Amino acid sequence: MTFRHRLVFAALLQLVAMVVCVTTSAATSPAAGSTTPATTTHHLHFYMHDGYTGPHSTAVLIVNGTGAPLMPGVRFGDTVVMDDVLTEGPSRGSKLVGRAQGVYVTASQKPGAPAMMLTMNVVLTGYPGYESGSSVTVVGRNEVTAPVRELAVVGGTGRFRMATGYVLWKTASWKGKNAVLELDVFVRSA
Repeated sequence: MTFRHRLVFAALLQLVAMVVCVTTSAATSPAAGSTTPATTTHHLHFYMHDGYTGPHSTAVLIVNGTGAPLMPGVRFGDTVVMDDVLTEGPSRGSKLVGRAQGVYVTASQKPGAPAMMLTMNVVLTGYPGYESGSSVTVVGRNEVTAPVRELAVVGGTGRFRMATGYVLWKTASWKGKNAVLELDVFVRSA
């Protein structure tokens, strides 16, 4: 191959690379005047009240696990359905902002540090600035004794259609089988 052929070949490669870059950019960026919405980032902060006991229980054990307890009252395979209250502050009497509805299963067998497989929909009903009924779908592993847990946001509805993101989950208080959890939800949506 002569020097001239090499120059022509190099110029053609550069041209092909430029066409690929322009085509890829056009395919992934909204066109001017497009109705495709830009991605929006949201940060939600609230408290989840998970209560097994008392007059206003929000969680019910539907399957008893087996084996020795991993910690008092928790066995491998325990399955719980929840319809937990979400509030603005840590007190159950603070402003209601939504519900956390879903299921969690004790999925680890590690004594003293059980982990739950959790799936839930966070449904907003009174969160300031957000349309009532919008929801975020959360899935992940909740190692209950860890100071901070991270779960995935895998979808949503309404204001959070096509959502992705994560939840930072902390235990604010834990008394017997009742817990108050602090949730910081970071969501990207279309």
